[in-house]
Amino acid sequence: MLNSESSIPLYLQLKQSIMDDINNSIYLPGERLPTEPELCEKYNVSRITVRKAVLDLVEEGYLLKQQGKGTFVKHSKVKRELVAVNGYSEYMISAGITPQPQIISHSIKEADKEMAEKLNIPLDSQVLELKRLLYFNNEPLSYENSTYSLELYPNLVKLVHENASMHKILKEHYEVIPAYNNKVLNVIFAEKETAEYLKCNVRDSLYEIEKIAFDANQMPIYHSILYYITSHVSFTITSEFQVKN
Repeated sequence: MLNSESSIPLYLQLKQSIMDDINNSIYLPGERLPTEPELCEKYNVSRITVRKAVLDLVEEGYLLKQQGKGTFVKHSKVKRELVAVNGYSEYMISAGITPQPQIISHSIKEADKEMAEKLNIPLDSQVLELKRLLYFNNEPLSYENSTYSLELYPNLVKLVHENASMHKILKEHYEVIPAYNNKVLNVIFAEKETAEYLKCNVRDSLYEIEKIAFDANQMPIYHSILYYITSHVSFTITSEFQVKN
C-alpha cells in the first residue's frame, strides 16, 4: 500500500510501485496493465493519481497506450547491428540465448526474372522459398522469407528442419560462408498475414529489410526479406575511419 502521510507525492509512489512490478516480472513485456479502476482499488488512490503515474511511465517509454485496448508494458528493444553478417542463430547464441526458429512453410518454386537476377541464377531454375518466425524470449522477433538456389545447394530442402541454423547448413554441407551483404531498409505498415505472425496490429509500423548475402567471391548466396516491429528493435551502425597523416 502507498503511504499517504509520506512527503513523496502519491503518484510518484504509485509510479515506483508499478516500475517495481515490471522489474520483478509481475507485469511482463506485452502484458496489459490493470485498468484505471482496478489500479485505484488496488492502491486506494484517485483516478487523477493513477493517470499521472501512468502518463509519466508512457512518456518515459515503459508503458504503451493502445486506443480502445488499454495500457501495455512495453517490450525492451533488441539491438541489432544493421550491417552485421551474422545470422539469427549466431546473434542469439552470442547473446547467450537459445535460438527459437519456427518454420511456417517451405516450398520449391521456379525463379522469376527478378529473383533470378538477384541470385544470379538462370530464369525458371528451382529455388527453395523458406518462411520462418524467429523468436526472442518466447516472443516473435522477426518474420523471415528467404530464397535459396537449389542449383547451388542441391538437396537443401532435406537439410532444413525446425531448429536449423541456415548459415551452419551452408557452411557444413556446401562450404559457403557469407562474407558481406547488401541491405535495404524501409518502414512499412503491417498487413493482416504479417500482423498475425508477429502478434501486432494491422497497420502497426514494421521495419522491412531486404537482404542479399554474398560470399568472398561476390557471388550471391541467398535473398531474404525480414520484418520487425519497430517498437521491438533498434538498429545500430558501427563505422570505422582512418586518420591519414
